[in-house]
Amino acid sequence: MEADLRLSLHPKQRTAFLSSATEILYGGAAGSAKSHLMRVAAIAWCGLIPGLQVYLFRRIREDLVKNHLEGPKGFRSMLAGWVQDGLCTIVEDEIRFWNGSKIYLCHCKDEKDRFKYQGAEIHVLLIDELTHFTEYQYRFLRSRVRRAGLTVPEKYRERLPRIETASNPGSVGHAWVKRTFITPKPGME
Repeated sequence: MEADLRLSLHPKQRTAFLSSATEILYGGAAGSAKSHLMRVAAIAWCGLIPGLQVYLFRRIREDLVKNHLEGPKGFRSMLAGWVQDGLCTIVEDEIRFWNGSKIYLCHCKDEKDRFKYQGAEIHVLLIDELTHFTEYQYRFLRSRVRRAGLTVPEKYRERLPRIETASNPGSVGHAWVKRTFITPKPGME
């Protein structure tokens, strides 16, 4: 059947996806399939929970399109069978699923761009290349994450709302990402 999806993850990706933590940084070197994890997570969550709103961010729109929408491993390719069978549609920067769930493909190039999302109700926030974002952008987007009005099946309630990020070391946000996610806090050593 065309509508079958094969959303495979390697063991470390699967551990991150299945984690009960509601805020995650998935790090690794270039080419370690961090972006793939973001796409699989977005599709899986949308398929599991009707009415879910997933926002997937990259800092630069062109990077978002090239990395997540197009190419042999992008959303268009991954969801081709579902699009053909009418289970989802891809319209510009939005993927709409049969059950009312949506993936919004977003960018936040300039500092002020974060305000475009002031009224957003984000159930799952995915940020690819987190160290490309400033701390102000991240904290603002994080403040938009909530579960208000969403009916979540019992087995997923403790996992939503959710923030999953991925990144390489370096770039403008390296110091704050390290301080926030890597450096142990007192009592956590």
